[in-house]
Amino acid sequence: MSMLSFTRRGTVMAAAALALAACGSSSDSSESTSGSGDSSAEKVVLQDIVFGDPDAPVTLVEYASWTCPACLVFHTRILPTIKTDYIDTGKVKLVFREFPTAPANVTVAGFALARCTEGQAYYDMLDELFVRQDAILTLARQGGPVVEALKQVATNHGIEGDEAFDACLDSQENRDAIRASIAAARAAGVDATPTFFLNGERMDTNARISVVAFSAELDAALASSESE
Repeated sequence: MSMLSFTRRGTVMAAAALALAACGSSSDSSESTSGSGDSSAEKVVLQDIVFGDPDAPVTLVEYASWTCPACLVFHTRILPTIKTDYIDTGKVKLVFREFPTAPANVTVAGFALARCTEGQAYYDMLDELFVRQDAILTLARQGGPVVEALKQVATNHGIEGDEAFDACLDSQENRDAIRASIAAARAAGVDATPTFFLNGERMDTNARISVVAFSAELDAALASSESE
């Protein structure tokens, strides 16, 4: 039996669809691919989570997992500044795409719960999942009450009671959305998290390690968009 008693057939299928990413590792892929999700298969079901002005001149696509330590570093140390300086000012649109890493059943469950919210509420739940990352992963390793931990997160964001909790995990729409994000990642050659694409071009791995480096990449993209 899975460590999560709520791992139903659909959630297992969503997790099984993933070739698990090596969280925080660099990519050696030489494929020439785009992070914009343009294949006809993706267009059918891809339901992006978008933060910022939809008409912003620069599009930043992030493939990430809330159970990935490297993603946690970006989310807590770099993203707040990027959000204030670029996203909230209308310069950059952030497209967040789920790319679950191990333990896949736990990660997919968290994303399914977040998918039961909309807009800023998704970001708020994602933020709490990141904050609780270490505690939840410790529970998972020790066979602890992961279900109860996720139920508490869900309750904090308006998903109250077992019925609502189960409905989020069983939602075909949520499962399809996560599968679509995984498919987009695969099509883009993503094999590690976090991975970023800036206006369709894969970002240098080193750029994600500091606010200064990341901001420099965004500034270059903005300058390029202004000259077009």
